[in-house]
Amino acid sequence: MTERPAWGTAPIRCGRTRCKWRGFEGDLKQVPGTIGGVRCTDSVCPTCGNDDYMFMTPGEIKAWERAKAAALAAQGGKV
Repeated sequence: MTERPAWGTAPIRCGRTRCKWRGFEGDLKQVPGTIGGVRCTDSVCPTCGNDDYMFMTPGEIKAWERAKAAALAAQGGKV
């Protein structure tokens, strides 16, 4: 069994195949929920609301970083 990275350090993607959201665990939206009648907080995708995510592969990470760099360049380098 492989060890998971520390919370919020590894890039993730939404578990729903049609959703294009990418980010980190800390970027997930916190919504109220219940588990067996007990109130809790769920971490869900900020775009589609899905509560499942996957860690990105090295190839997906490179493509995500290229897309972020291209978007930043298109904005003229402004944050």
